Amino acid sequence: MFCYGAPIGLSLYVRARIWFRFTSGVHRLMQARTAARSRPAVWLGSAAALVIGLPILLWGVLTKTTPELQWFVALCDGVAFVCMVVVALLGSLDAELRQNWRSLPIVFVACSTAVMWAGHFAVFPGDVPALAGQRFNQATSTLFLTINLLMPLMLSVALLQRGGALARPRAFIVGAVTAGVLLGLLVIAVSVAVGPNLQTVSPAGEFLEFDAPVGVAGLILGLLGLLAYSVGLHGDERIAGGVLGALTFTALNSISLLYLHARYTPSWYADHVLALLPFAALLAGQLWLYSASVLAERSAASAVAMASERRRIGLDIAKAMARETDPMPVVDRLLNGVIDALTADRVTMLRLVPEGFVVEHSVDRQGRSANVGVVLSLDSVVAGKRKVVSEAVERQRPIVLGSYRVIGLDSDAEEGHAGILRSVVMPLVRGGTVDGVLIVGRRTHRPFTEADVDQLAELGAIAALVIRNSRLLADAESSSRAKSNFINLAAHEFGTPIAVIRGYVDMIADETLGRLTSEQRGPMDAIRATAADLAERVDQLLIASRLEAGVSPQAVDSDATADLGVVVREAVVRAKDRAALIGAAIEINIPAVPVVAEGSARDIGIIVDNLLNNAMTYSRGPAQVSVKVAGGESPEIRVSDQGIGIPEAAKERIFDQFYRVDDVDFGYPAGTGLGLYIGRRLAERHGGQLLLERSSPDAGSVFTLRLRRPNA
Repeated sequence: MFCYGAPIGLSLYVRARIWFRFTSGVHRLMQARTAARSRPAVWLGSAAALVIGLPILLWGVLTKTTPELQWFVALCDGVAFVCMVVVALLGSLDAELRQNWRSLPIVFVACSTAVMWAGHFAVFPGDVPALAGQRFNQATSTLFLTINLLMPLMLSVALLQRGGALARPRAFIVGAVTAGVLLGLLVIAVSVAVGPNLQTVSPAGEFLEFDAPVGVAGLILGLLGLLAYSVGLHGDERIAGGVLGALTFTALNSISLLYLHARYTPSWYADHVLALLPFAALLAGQLWLYSASVLAERSAASAVAMASERRRIGLDIAKAMARETDPMPVVDRLLNGVIDALTADRVTMLRLVPEGFVVEHSVDRQGRSANVGVVLSLDSVVAGKRKVVSEAVERQRPIVLGSYRVIGLDSDAEEGHAGILRSVVMPLVRGGTVDGVLIVGRRTHRPFTEADVDQLAELGAIAALVIRNSRLLADAESSSRAKSNFINLAAHEFGTPIAVIRGYVDMIADETLGRLTSEQRGPMDAIRATAADLAERVDQLLIASRLEAGVSPQAVDSDATADLGVVVREAVVRAKDRAALIGAAIEINIPAVPVVAEGSARDIGIIVDNLLNNAMTYSRGPAQVSVKVAGGESPEIRVSDQGIGIPEAAKERIFDQFYRVDDVDFGYPAGTGLGLYIGRRLAERHGGQLLLERSSPDAGSVFTLRLRRPNA
């Protein structure tokens, strides 16, 4: 009786487990009833089983006679065996690839039942002549009833498992296969040993009283499994579709046992077919799981490819934005990227203006024009009665539609603009503000999908940035031109009166207009130095203005060279008066041989003048300044001081226009903040560099002017 005692004991365990989980989780289930219920699509397997199984059951019950088909059992057993082998392979593959044991219960069921059906084929009368006789006749019936009882039990247990991560999936797969095979062999052995004592079938093939109780028990197990799933007591829904269908078939098979009386009768044929179909359902479930995984992976791969393409386009645009000062090439590259990414035929960018919008740029596969530069109202783009551009700007959301018209450009009210049949209107939003609109169109009836819109939204964010940068660049250029014009005008206007003042001051200081007393000499020297300093600042303003405007203070002669030693000596002479006035010491180190470099002596002199002036200005007490000239592959002039130094955060900004280092303790000496800016720009004009070699607070600074050697 073991072959029935063990299933009944397992049945009691399953019932107790279901009842325990049901009673202990009532509160949780009531709170999450909707979420716990299975998806309707999962029940399609059960519905399909009813549609297929019920006619077979009714045929077996209502039909009176059928011919005797000796090959029928071998066919059913063979099909069941093949189905279970394939299910075991697919379940093992799922566990191996996903490293999850959710499919291992199905692998166990498949392996055990595959062995049982192989045993049923072996002991069925007439299949294997060596296994003939009443013992194997009884074993056949016992084994068949055991399979019909174990199947709903094992499926219900499998349905309750939730799965989990596997660190070593292969070891667990081998364990599930081994356990299933051992269980199948054990059931066969017990059936052969105990079957003759049960007397479930007569020598003539008539079934005795065991069929009905087994059918009732199997029906209860199948219904319990279906009920448990319906109230949310289940594991992974990915394997549930096939299991629910198999459970439904086992329930119908159990009902057919109630009408089973003899072999080769209609109910017997129907019972064998219904016993086979659960395995076909499991196979269909595993194939559905495998195909769903393949589709999901393909979808994921497609999404990754689309994301990669968006990143590539975005990277190309970012590189172009960093390289181009003119925004139009960037816009053209962006719109071509949109056309390629969305397989579109036309893309038009609109920039919002107070009057509505201006057609900024357009790209069309057929080369159709787009009236670039035309200003239209937001209400001019319509689809039927919808003002689509106005609506998209107001809602700040994309609009997917068919064709559209542009009032004022399209004369035929029935024809779509530029032959477009499908389109998307995408507002370009940046910081909560709509700066423009992208209109993307196709000349086919293939609609834009949600993925297309998501991809366009990502590219639209780049387009919004391009429009914003274009506007900021235009504003900056306008502001820069106004600033340069003002500085240039101011420098010119101040230059004349300052020249007059300096002329008269020099005449007074030289006593051309009369002798000076000793009391007048001191103030006059101060006035003379101040006028010179003022003239120098005006010159710097003028030079900076011309450099900013791209106008050279002096025409660049590509063949011009300068002796750096001579340039430095002349610069030190020019700085002598100021050095004497503040007590600064300037030390020079110049090689005996000339050090010649490419560049204008005047421009290099301006650079050295500014470096010396800064070194004396930003030093505490008597300034100690050193100027060294060095030859080699890159001739250079190095100016060192022992001044207040430059903070780390300001080391690059000191070369910007009007930037000055603030030091509260040192104070705020007079100056324009243009000396280093002018120096770097002049150095670059001659292919050189002006660098801050080293500097630290209260430890001084070293500036290096590095130039090129003249070509031999």
